[in-house]
Amino acid sequence: MSQLAKLRVLVADDHFLIRQFVRNTLQEAKVTNVQTAADGNEAIDLVQKSREANQPFDVVFLDWNMPTVSGLEVLSYFRAKPEYADTAFVMLTAESEQQNIMKAIKAGATSYIVKPVSPADLGKKLFEINEWLKRKRQVAGGMFG
Repeated sequence: MSQLAKLRVLVADDHFLIRQFVRNTLQEAKVTNVQTAADGNEAIDLVQKSREANQPFDVVFLDWNMPTVSGLEVLSYFRAKPEYADTAFVMLTAESEQQNIMKAIKAGATSYIVKPVSPADLGKKLFEINEWLKRKRQVAGGMFG
């Protein structure tokens, strides 16, 4: 569990209750460093600022339908930048149509979670996402370390 405790997470969703639910669920999984954003613009801003401060987010949960900038647009924006290759971008959305899931995966989503999600399922996904991060970083560490 200590690995999860080190994760830096951003939850971007325009619904306050969803942000609270995800934050609470993550905290139960011992993830203490959780920030939230209410829309896509705020998410982009926070992700960039955290990297500039040399404390980049490990996992960014994105709602698809947010005001200003959609979660998919946020995902595409960061996936176009190589320095975010080892950041996990996770769609957490009510969009459950197969074509949307495929669109998000093609755009580079690490994982796709359909709302509503149970705390147990979110915990399971978090474990999978953490495994993805470990693999990504071992590869990067091997190349540059």
